[in-house]
Order: sequence, then structure tokens, then C-alpha cells
Amino acid sequence: MKTNLTSTAVILSLVLTAFPFYVHAADFIVIVNKDNASAVDKATAARMFTGDMKSWGDGTPVTAVDLPEDNPVRASFSTDVIGKSVSNMKAFWAQNVFSGKALPPKQVASDDEVKKLVSSTKGGIGYIKPSSADASVRTVIK
Repeated sequence: MKTNLTSTAVILSLVLTAFPFYVHAADFIVIVNKDNASAVDKATAARMFTGDMKSWGDGTPVTAVDLPEDNPVRASFSTDVIGKSVSNMKAFWAQNVFSGKALPPKQVASDDEVKKLVSSTKGGIGYIKPSSADASVRTVIK
């Protein structure tokens, strides 16, 4: 029994040691259309991704773009910016859709698709891995 407990402790220790690298690998940046000069902080982004802010200061409709639910970048974004897990956000949106209050952000499959949609939509906002950034979009939160 003692051997099993020791093995379990070693495995748990290795997993916990590796966890910070996993979190680091899921870092994100928030991007907007490159013609959008608006300032965006975490609170503003959270309001856009929860449907509380539906338009930019100039009246342009917000088009928020999410990555798939199983994407680690989405998990980091949801936790760090919105303050809720992906599963909590799924429940939040189910409730809002059912009550007719709002629709969830458009979901696309990859960073490239987020960039494509944000760069082609004046009111676009999304998040991607920092390594996916290019001149087609403007980074507002690092």
C-alpha cells in the first residue's frame, strides 16, 4: 500500500509541476479589426463576449468570435477575461439563448479563421495564440 501511495504522490507531483507549462502554452492575445482604433481592456472584452456590450463607440455592431470549447486558448481567455470556465459560459449562453436575451459569439475552428473573420468584419473581436498574430488584425490585449 505504501508503494502505491508513493507512486501516486510522484505522479501527482509531476503533473502539478507540468501544469504551469500547460497554462503558458494556452496564452492568448485579443485582436480587433485593424481599422478599429477603439481601446479595449479586459472588462470591455468581457462585456462584448457576454453580450452586455453590443456595439462599439461609433455604433458598429460587435462581432465576437470564439474558438471551439475544447481549445485551451479559449479556456485561458474565458477564465482570465470573463472570469468563468468554458462550461460555465456554455450554461450562460444556453440560458440567454433560451430566454431570447442574446446569441453567443460566433464559433470558428482555428486561429486562422478567427483572424479571417475579425479582419473582414469592422466590429470584429476575437482571441488567438500570440504566435498566430499578423498584420491583418490589431492586437488590443496581450
